[in-house]
Amino acid sequence: VRMDVTSESSVRAGFAQAVLRYGGLDVLFSNAGIAKSAPVESLALADWERSFQVNATGHFLCAREALRVFKTQGIGGAIVFNASKNVLAPGKEFAAYSAAKAAQVQLARVLALEAGEIGVRVNVVNPDAVFEGSGLWSPEVKLARAKAQGIDPRRIEEFYAQRNILKAKVTADDVAQAVLFLSSERSSKTTGALLPVDGGLREAFPR
Repeated sequence: VRMDVTSESSVRAGFAQAVLRYGGLDVLFSNAGIAKSAPVESLALADWERSFQVNATGHFLCAREALRVFKTQGIGGAIVFNASKNVLAPGKEFAAYSAAKAAQVQLARVLALEAGEIGVRVNVVNPDAVFEGSGLWSPEVKLARAKAQGIDPRRIEEFYAQRNILKAKVTADDVAQAVLFLSSERSSKTTGALLPVDGGLREAFPR
């Protein structure tokens, strides 16, 4: 289903189609995201606002619609947000993305407080630098992030893998496994949590 997460009517229509097709809703994995890399002094207001529209408001609209469905169903459910390592350890020249993602996580915490009353758990995964199959890492973003880190753009993926404790490349499947855990009965007593999927970044340890 094509859905624009920044459009209230589009989100409502998307959820309605899902409920009609599958008979209800069990899990919301809210995953939409965009990135713009620029120093604050040269960051366009339109890029700042667009980041918040997708990376914060989009998650609000989807979570709100999911909660309405969950409340009607009366059988609980799970919401998982895909946030970012930048929530806890923001990156230089990444203000629009980092600030919007921080707003997203604060929203998740409030949702956990409110949704628990109807048996809905709300948790967050915090990945770092998932390049595989990602539309987030456009050539422009790769170039800008390499410049901000002071490295050769050709080494960007290696740089991110080497900076974590495990010296590991974080993949889309790694994130998917974390989301599956937080969506399943294996985490039935967990809500309001942040789960890093970053190979271990000391500065991004949840506190």
